[in-house]
Amino acid sequence: MKKIIYIASLLLFYNCSNPLTEKSSQIIIDPNPTSEMAQLMRDMTLKLEGIKTAIENNEVLDENQLDFALIHNQKPTDSSFVKPHIKPMSENFAYSIEQFNKEPSSRNYSTIINNCLSCHQLSCPGPVVRINQLKLNH
Repeated sequence: MKKIIYIASLLLFYNCSNPLTEKSSQIIIDPNPTSEMAQLMRDMTLKLEGIKTAIENNEVLDENQLDFALIHNQKPTDSSFVKPHIKPMSENFAYSIEQFNKEPSSRNYSTIINNCLSCHQLSCPGPVVRINQLKLNH
């Protein structure tokens, strides 16, 4: 009888401590499937992180270094991302990219980041924390 209790206790302990059953410790990095729009945003973030570092290190910035597809022409994750303000904000974002490419500066970089924040505050607030991390530390 003691052996049965001992074996049952071991099995119970094993099942409770088995890492395969622990789902609360999993970290979700990208919660949505990767649509064209989501992938574009991730690519933009990586490029902008590099530019932020260059600006903060007082490095010389190259012209014409940003080349992104128009956001509103990309397939969104789902139809809830299709909103009337997306096209004009996407076009404004493209304009800010053009300005940065003509005159790479911290001011024009900050305009790009502010465009990102404006749109995401209206339609998809999830990335706002990450976008805020792209702001320059003045």
